[in-house]
Amino acid sequence: MTDSMRGNNLLVLEGPAVEPLTLAEARAHLRLDGDEEDAVVSACIVAARQACESYTGLSLISQSWQLYLDRWPRGPVLLPRPPVQEVLEVAVMDAEGGRETLDPERYVVDRAAGRPARLVRRGGLSWPRPGRPIGGIEITYRAGYGDSWNDVPAALRQGMLLAVAHFFERREGEAGLPPAIATLWQPYRVMRL
Repeated sequence: MTDSMRGNNLLVLEGPAVEPLTLAEARAHLRLDGDEEDAVVSACIVAARQACESYTGLSLISQSWQLYLDRWPRGPVLLPRPPVQEVLEVAVMDAEGGRETLDPERYVVDRAAGRPARLVRRGGLSWPRPGRPIGGIEITYRAGYGDSWNDVPAALRQGMLLAVAHFFERREGEAGLPPAIATLWQPYRVMRL
């Protein structure tokens, strides 16, 4: 675990508005003609997205996250659940519960260096110390490949179709996913240090 990941919590503020797979394409993949099983297929799509996001550490469709830190790390702040689209706010809490929103000129969001994105303070500037010892720093950001299913890379979507079929056929909860799914998702997996 890196120094920038100790003492933090991550909360999803707003989940994806759509799923990375449509009901029609999942039904076609499953070769279902009728709509009697649509509720089950829809649940399998959600489960497949969650499995993909959990396995890869990514946000597939645009969603809002809030990262709570107890203290600033020595180096950059790593922003989990990439790809990060934008940092919406960085705030520091004082001992009385007040909050100071930091001017975006105080930091840079580095999305080019790799995954996850990094929040870096500008040279010569220091981070303000939080007055609240637990969760005194709040970083709010949007992450995901985009707002639509067609923004998500094809290999991730194909693995999700296989996962939908796996969940649909094994409703009793058989553990594990087929190796072909991991093969499709592995190149996108965010490595945890």
